[in-house]
Amino acid sequence: HRSQIAQFSSQNIFKAKESFSYHLVIFFHRFKIIGKYKLFLQCEKINKQKMNFLHTADWHLGQTFYQYDRYQEHQHFLEWLLQTIEKQSTDVLLISGDVFDTANPSVAATKQFYHFLHQATERFPALQIVAIAGNHDSPVRLEMPAPLLENTHIHLVGYVRRTADKQIDYNRLILPLFSGEEVAAYLLAVPFLRLGDYPKNEETPADYAQGVAAFYTEITRQAVAIAQGKPLIAMGHLHASGAEINDDDTAERPIIGGIESISTANFPDALQYVALGHIHKAQALGGTTHIRYAGSPIPLSFAEKNYQHQVIAFSLEEGKVQHIESLPIPLHTPLLSIPDTYLPAEEVLNALMELPDTAPTDNTPYLEVKVLLNEPAPELKSSIFRAIAHKQVRLARIDVRYLHATAVAADALQSELTLRDLQPIEVLERVYQNKYHEDLPATYRTLFEEALHSIDNS
Repeated sequence: HRSQIAQFSSQNIFKAKESFSYHLVIFFHRFKIIGKYKLFLQCEKINKQKMNFLHTADWHLGQTFYQYDRYQEHQHFLEWLLQTIEKQSTDVLLISGDVFDTANPSVAATKQFYHFLHQATERFPALQIVAIAGNHDSPVRLEMPAPLLENTHIHLVGYVRRTADKQIDYNRLILPLFSGEEVAAYLLAVPFLRLGDYPKNEETPADYAQGVAAFYTEITRQAVAIAQGKPLIAMGHLHASGAEINDDDTAERPIIGGIESISTANFPDALQYVALGHIHKAQALGGTTHIRYAGSPIPLSFAEKNYQHQVIAFSLEEGKVQHIESLPIPLHTPLLSIPDTYLPAEEVLNALMELPDTAPTDNTPYLEVKVLLNEPAPELKSSIFRAIAHKQVRLARIDVRYLHATAVAADALQSELTLRDLQPIEVLERVYQNKYHEDLPATYRTLFEEALHSIDNS
């Protein structure tokens, strides 16, 4: 506008300088500039209505991978996450449960989480962070620092509370999300639901899946009334039916029979995005794009070594969730299985000998050795240690399988006997027979009987 004013001044102001029109001209020029400035502010306000989200889950801080601490791997992820928050201009960070690996995390893991929160809020004062408890977290412990966070944009939601009249307090879990000083959306921060957390069904009081579905139906109904047309986003930590997991992944498997699985149809249509945690493989569910698992940021078992670990970015524009995309997380420490399939011990040892001889580093791969045996081999472990003595690997596990074990296991599952029908020595005999395909040696029988006698007399 300065060039326009200068041009106007040189042509017109000199002639009108001594007249009343001079003042009118200046007035309207200023009005024009102020009007354009107001329009600029309105545009800025519209741009502010765009909100950027990051959806993460299943950090499992403090995990010990066999005997190895994973602090450095998690720290690598957290530092990358801070950089990603900056690059994505993130307004809201969602952490969908299992912040920690155990209900009683170590001091180091707890400090690591709090330090991340401090760094995030210091670098990005307007960033809103919401973390819910997963099945691995202690609900009370997760909420413990809540009084210190009352004047911040951090919300830690551990458990479902009840009102004075014993009703579920849904309102506490419905959080406003701000764009500037205005509420732009509402978040349903639903933690992992334990027995008794959901509405009771008198006909089927023990049906977990129906209870969880009823919980999401009711909290969405109440949120719709509060939101008055503003978009709704939900969080959850649960096992959804149809979720894809590796058959060998024992980290987060459903209850036998899938009785705790929740259908994606149970999430109301009013929810524009459902940010889930619990399953470690990132994926969209039920043919949708908006009901998603973010997955774990690092592989938490050897079954997860080929997962594409990521966080999910999406934006809220003009009241709609848009631009859902996956952001891959750089891998800090690889997981290595040698061989890929079970092979006889001699072939496995030869494969290990072919590994390069290099000094170990902070991101030296974890090693899983897969061996196929016909019978027990007591010297196997020492042979493997000798083979990898100068290799750049960290031995995590030796996974041994026996020929025909699958068929024997299938026969064992068909048995109607229970532990109550068997004596302790019979249990040992059956386990040994199933695993090694031969009778229990007399030496082991004698040792076992001595152990039982010692226990009985203690």
